[in-house]
Amino acid sequence: MTAPDAGPASNAPPIHRTSGGTVTALLAGRELRRFRRQPVRIVAALLTPILLWTLFGAGFGAGFRPEGLSTGYAAFMLPGMLSLVAVFASIFGSISLIEDRTAGWLQAVLVSPAPRWSIAAGKAIGGALTAWFQAVLLLPAALVLDDRVGAGGLAAAAAALLLLCTAISALGIAFAWRCDTSASFHAVMNLVLMPMWLLSGAFFPVESSAGWLALLMQVNPLTWMTALVRNALVGDAYGLPLSISLAWTAIFLAVATAMVVRRPRR
Repeated sequence: MTAPDAGPASNAPPIHRTSGGTVTALLAGRELRRFRRQPVRIVAALLTPILLWTLFGAGFGAGFRPEGLSTGYAAFMLPGMLSLVAVFASIFGSISLIEDRTAGWLQAVLVSPAPRWSIAAGKAIGGALTAWFQAVLLLPAALVLDDRVGAGGLAAAAAALLLLCTAISALGIAFAWRCDTSASFHAVMNLVLMPMWLLSGAFFPVESSAGWLALLMQVNPLTWMTALVRNALVGDAYGLPLSISLAWTAIFLAVATAMVVRRPRR
């Protein structure tokens, strides 16, 4: 007596699901390898902040000295320049998602058994790490501007920059997922991130701004993340308490993470 036929479904190979953590780590490593092969990205991300820092620091250094900061305007601007590196580098990293879609690589990954959230998370983490590597290259300048900065201050600033890069990279990937071309992505990022950076306290403190401008700066998450870096380096965030800076940074990071995880599921 022969066994009944189980049907064609019994001959189908089993589908092996890959863990989300493994996929996230693989895609993050892919972004790091891509970054290592494109050194021009480091030059592009660092040259603009260095030029702005040099020109504005030299031009306004003699006429503008924030109260309570003995090292002058250049030291005040350094955290803003670090955040600028993080913003620009994160934007460049997010463009890789559009390039992968154009090349057909993203479509191939999306039909794989990998969880979709891990694809976006891997791209965001890889972009955040590449942006962070570029931002910390400017950190030694703090030792030249202020001899009170020690190893602890540099480590705290590096940790704050990692949080900043992760939040901006996640936000960039979330927007890049909806953009079809690099031109449309740049337009959206310039409309969103550039005003955020200009109103982040990079050039002038919140407390010296006009009433309506100070209000916009206080509701800007990038203001509090820049204050977190400034507090680590110079110990003075100009009326922005450390606890509130940490809270705003955590909230913005949670919102950006939720956006980048939920976007691929739609």
